[in-house]
Amino acid sequence: MMVWALWWFGVLHLLLLDGYVSRLTGWLPAPALAVPLFCVLFARPGALPGLLAGAALARSVLLEGNAAVHVLILGVPVAALLPFRTVFAPGSILWQALASGFLAFMLPRVASLLFRITGEGAPVSPATSLEILLAMCVVPLWTRLLRAVPPMRTFEDEQP
Repeated sequence: MMVWALWWFGVLHLLLLDGYVSRLTGWLPAPALAVPLFCVLFARPGALPGLLAGAALARSVLLEGNAAVHVLILGVPVAALLPFRTVFAPGSILWQALASGFLAFMLPRVASLLFRITGEGAPVSPATSLEILLAMCVVPLWTRLLRAVPPMRTFEDEQP
């Protein structure tokens, strides 16, 4: 129970770090992309709803739009990548890079689509190819750092 409390309070600080890093350097990909990548690659299936709900609530505090929109923004790309979890080994750097690129490509597009449909949130410009390439290189490192945080270790799936 304490681990979930740490997650629900810690994810907001991760997103605050995301804003700080994006203002500090305009070219680094968002550290917040590590949360959906962690959900796709390493999280236990039973922990996925709580992890995504916590991240969506934290995004709704800091960004425009309600929590339901942010659940969809994070959940749709994660749900699209989950079937590939059985095909690829989670430790494969190629799989981590491809999943990071997919998330960097899809998250702004899903956010823009939901803005056009619901009017909630803010319009987001799509990621450029350079931003996607940088995300493919840097987001797996952010995810490795996120996995080193003690609460996240308890959410990891035991690999066979």
